[in-house]
Amino acid sequence: MRFLWKNHFDNAVTSLQANKGRAAMAIIGVTIGVAGITTVVSLTRGSTIFLDNQAVRAKDGVAVVRSGLKPTTDLSLSDNQQLITNTLTKKDADDLTHIPHAGSAPMALMRSKLTAGKTTIESDKTMLVGSTPALQTVAELPLRKDSQFIDEGGGIVLGNQLSIDLFGTEESLGNIVHVRGKPLTVVGVIRPIDQASHYLGVNFDNTAIVPLSVLTSLNYNNTQIQQIVIKTDTPEQIKEAVVSANKILNDNHRGDNDYHIITGEEIVAPNKQLVRMLSTVITAISGVALLIGGIGIMSIMLVNVAERRHEIAIRRAVGATRGDIVNQFLIEAAIAGLTGGVIGYLVGLVATYVMSFYLPFAPVLDWQVAAWTIGLSVVVGIFFGIHPALRAADRDPIDSLRY
Repeated sequence: MRFLWKNHFDNAVTSLQANKGRAAMAIIGVTIGVAGITTVVSLTRGSTIFLDNQAVRAKDGVAVVRSGLKPTTDLSLSDNQQLITNTLTKKDADDLTHIPHAGSAPMALMRSKLTAGKTTIESDKTMLVGSTPALQTVAELPLRKDSQFIDEGGGIVLGNQLSIDLFGTEESLGNIVHVRGKPLTVVGVIRPIDQASHYLGVNFDNTAIVPLSVLTSLNYNNTQIQQIVIKTDTPEQIKEAVVSANKILNDNHRGDNDYHIITGEEIVAPNKQLVRMLSTVITAISGVALLIGGIGIMSIMLVNVAERRHEIAIRRAVGATRGDIVNQFLIEAAIAGLTGGVIGYLVGLVATYVMSFYLPFAPVLDWQVAAWTIGLSVVVGIFFGIHPALRAADRDPIDSLRY
C-alpha cells in the first residue's frame, strides 16, 4: 500500500512537470488567493490584539466626552452635519474638573505645520493638541528624563518621533519650534509609546501638545474642543463620574443632547468595526482569487484526463481499481494546491512584513496562520480535483484504447 501511494505521488509530480505552463496557471490563482488571505488574517489578528489592548486600557476608569450626537447606522443628513460640529466649550472642560475622585482634560485638535530651523513638518504629518497639564495623567503619557509637561505659561511638548524629525534627536529640550509664526520652547518630550495609535485617536509619537490658551490664540481666538477625557481614581468610580458629567453638561447645554459620553469598549468600537469591514472585503476578494485558482486546477485536470486516456485505460487493464485512479488524480490536485499554498503563504509573509513598517501594530505571523492558509489551499485543490478524478475513473478502458 505504501508503495502504491508513492507511485501515485511520483506519477502526479511527473504529470505536473510535463505540463509546467498549465500547472503554473493553476498554481498562480491559488497563490494570489492564499497570499491575500495570509495577509488579511495576519493583519486582522494583529489589529484585533492591538484594539483589545486599547480597550483594556480604556476600561481602566476612563470616559470620553465627544462633541455631537453619538454615531448610529441610521443618521439623517442633518444628524451627520451635527456630528462634525464641535459643541464642547472651555466652560464644559473647566466644570468637569470638579467631578469628585476624577481628573479631566480637554483635547482641542488642529492641523498645523511645525518649523525648527530649516526643517518643516507639514500639517498632514503631525497633529497639534491643545490641552491642560492634567492630560499627562489622564492619558498616561510618559515623559523623557528632565522633561516637563505644559503649563499655562506656555511651552510645547513633542512626541518622540516628532522630536527626531524636527531636531534629529530625542533630546530636544530648550529648542524653539515655530507654529504659525509663534515661537514655542520645547519643555518636554514624550517617551516612545509601544502602541502609537492611542485609544484617544491620537498618535502621540507624532503629536505636539501646547496649552489650550496657546492653541486658541493660534486658531484666531477660536476654541474648538473635540473631546474631553475623564479618568477616575479607580475603575469602579467611572459610572458615578459619568452621571456627574452628564448632569454638568446637561445644565451647560440647556438640555440639548449635542454631546455624547462613551466608556470601555465603545471608545475603540469604531476602529474595530472599520477593521472588520476592511478584512471582510479583502478576504472576499482573496476568496474569489482562490476560487478562480481552484477552477483553474479543475480545468487543467480535465485536460490531463482527456490527454491521458490511454494511460488510464492501460492502468485499468493491468489491475488498477477505480479508487486507484481517483486517488492518483486527487493527489495531483492536492500537490498543485499545496504548491500554490506554500508560495502564496511566502508571498503573503513578505507583503505583511513590508506593511508592518507602516502600521501602529505588529501583524501576527505564527504556525496557525501557516497551517490554516496552506491547509485551505490543499482542501481547495482536492475539492476541485474530485470531478476530474471521478471522470477519469469512470472512463471505459476499452473505449479509451480504441482512440
